[in-house]
Amino acid sequence: MISRLVQTLLFLLPFLASSVEIWEVDNFLTAQISELNVHEKDGNFNFTHSPPTLTYPYTLLNSTTPSSKRSKTTTITGHISTTPTVSSSSLPFTCTFTSSTHIKFTCSTPSISNISLHLKYPSTNETLYTGLGIQFTPSPTSTIFSDTPVPLTVGEQGVGRGIQPLTKIMNENYHGAGGNAYSTYAPSNVFTSNLNTSGYVVNTEYTYFKDEGFEVRSNVISGGFILENSYYECLNELTKVTGRFEGVPEWTGEGVVIGLQGGEHKVIRKVSKLKDGGVKIAGLWIQDWAGKRVDSFGSRVLWNWELDGEFYPGWNERVKEWEEEGIRTLVYINPCLSTRVEEFKPYGRRNLYEEAKERDFLIMRENGDVYVQSSASDEFQFGTVDLTDPEAREWYIEVVINCNIMCSCTVANTKYPPLKEFLGDLQCGMGGEGEGVKGWMADFGEYLPFDVVLKDGTDGGRRHNDWPSLWAGVNGEAVGRKKNWKEYLFFSRSGSLKSPLVASKGGMFWVGDQNTAWDGNDGLASVLTAYLTAGSSGFSLTHSDVGGYTSLNVTGVVDGEETNVYVGRTGELIKRWMELSAVADCMMRTHEGNQADKQLQVWDTPDLIASLKFWTDFHVLLHPFRRVLLKEASKYGWPLVRGMWYDYGMESFGMNSQFMLGKDLLMAPVFTPGADTVEIWIPRGKWVNLWTCEVTSVEVPDHVVEVEAPVGRPAIYVPWGEKRARKYSKKIWDGLGMMEKGGRCEELYKWKMPWSKKDEGEGEL
Repeated sequence: MISRLVQTLLFLLPFLASSVEIWEVDNFLTAQISELNVHEKDGNFNFTHSPPTLTYPYTLLNSTTPSSKRSKTTTITGHISTTPTVSSSSLPFTCTFTSSTHIKFTCSTPSISNISLHLKYPSTNETLYTGLGIQFTPSPTSTIFSDTPVPLTVGEQGVGRGIQPLTKIMNENYHGAGGNAYSTYAPSNVFTSNLNTSGYVVNTEYTYFKDEGFEVRSNVISGGFILENSYYECLNELTKVTGRFEGVPEWTGEGVVIGLQGGEHKVIRKVSKLKDGGVKIAGLWIQDWAGKRVDSFGSRVLWNWELDGEFYPGWNERVKEWEEEGIRTLVYINPCLSTRVEEFKPYGRRNLYEEAKERDFLIMRENGDVYVQSSASDEFQFGTVDLTDPEAREWYIEVVINCNIMCSCTVANTKYPPLKEFLGDLQCGMGGEGEGVKGWMADFGEYLPFDVVLKDGTDGGRRHNDWPSLWAGVNGEAVGRKKNWKEYLFFSRSGSLKSPLVASKGGMFWVGDQNTAWDGNDGLASVLTAYLTAGSSGFSLTHSDVGGYTSLNVTGVVDGEETNVYVGRTGELIKRWMELSAVADCMMRTHEGNQADKQLQVWDTPDLIASLKFWTDFHVLLHPFRRVLLKEASKYGWPLVRGMWYDYGMESFGMNSQFMLGKDLLMAPVFTPGADTVEIWIPRGKWVNLWTCEVTSVEVPDHVVEVEAPVGRPAIYVPWGEKRARKYSKKIWDGLGMMEKGGRCEELYKWKMPWSKKDEGEGEL
């Protein structure tokens, strides 16, 4: 402990006294040249590298221009060379470092084909790293990244992501769909460390995190380095770069958002079951509002973003009726357009693929053809709106979001009329005015090919990792134009460094498509790791699909033997997911999953309905507290879900088995089927069990105990030293009916000075 503290202080003191001289780090800038081949199928990207044909492992400085007090800029020029002296094979470079609230830099070399630059940040042997966007398995037991290079390329998350034999079957039989440990929809070129430092690069090209820095496939690398006195201050400074979400609508705290599909009659029947069970419903997320189609993969949403009036014939009346009940309607969109609309919905008003193609609004191949891709099956083909084209962005905003979603259609109907004549009524969702919906899932954003031709002249290699931000920006711009924008919400799974900036109004994340399983690679346990890495990357607002998304029954040959793997929901898994989401999520939302008709749903049994009612009520009880945390996220960039190291010492850095909600609740979720206990680390101080109001006083640093955590009563503790925690825990106990006079919970609130109202809730134990 002492040795580590001394090393940390020796590392920090020079930087606290003056600017951080990154160029004094050994080999702070290096380069290499190698070929990169990219193969994409169904959003799964396979990268192969040739051995470097030329490497530049050493840095040689020629000159330093000291910074002036006025400009605070330092310029470094020199050569990157294969030898300690300048040679004919050396590369000249220039780096500019600007000191403001933190160090910002740009380094460049001559433009050479297939060159990659690597910039190394200040570190010690004790430096540990987390962040890098929404990640799931940095290591088996923590959010800390090991010495293994981490690719930061957006793509499909993967099904299995290392859990065997599932991953092998999916990779070998389904175009690499199994993924790997670092497959993710939302990577970010940013790390934070246990020394309260953060490094980032703003490049959008192909990037790796490796060797205490970032390697970017470019001859220019730009970014920054942050050093602060605390982890909170580090995130505060970092989120000035990434941007900050401004919060979620107030209605998200009024209940659960229920994921539904199947057409109007089925939706009404499912909602009635939940209402009869007393479940507080804040919203209905209806995924298949635009219709459905069938292919070899199964039943799929039709990617033509207007209402299917035959599937939901009473849409206008239902949306209005739900709104009057305090239930908002949410839908689903993505930036892709189905090529086979007439086959599955000939009665529709618009064929958005044909309209976009006619207006030259789709991404193209080098030969001038529309770039048509597939998803999950070869029959499911689509084109993608070119988000680099301002006219295409405006068309999508007006036609899809403003008109078909929000039902404000004047511009869409006059400036962008449909190609074919439509004889039906212009109802809301199909070109007509009306109530409109209040939210949507902004899906996809990770499929952009590397060999695409874009309207702004940039190539896919530069734009691939930037595509999620462009897509989030379209949605954020549409919401931001509304005077009442705070009533609207959209949630994205794909992301990159500055996604919170462009999606600040109305935006938030969900952490992708987990398997309906327990494991830490791609199941329930991976969700908490995702929350913690997201929060450490500036992605402060997150949530997940209650119950998970991906269920499957697949067979493949593994080690010469035919092997079957089944992944499916159980009631216990759904309940444990409810527990985590009710506490951790800024919006609690269920999902029917990819096999809705084959898997257990939250309305299928009285027991599940009762569990959903309880945890929805609990989520609502937490909302006054969550409202405070949302303000902190907007003002400071602090996430709702925080690692133990934020407040209880860097010895817990990377812990991913428990978390703090703000500073006010400690939760250790259960990630093991059949378990009714869980191991938990309780820091020093007085802690109160939320369910029993029993007090635990801890005076030693390593108090790890096994506590009871049966289904329905996970391990949740209140840090009694936090004034705000005492205040909100009383409201929770009031709501749960646990403040009966003379009871254990009521005894905690015997005032030290009962005559002083201002001291209410601040009694001593």
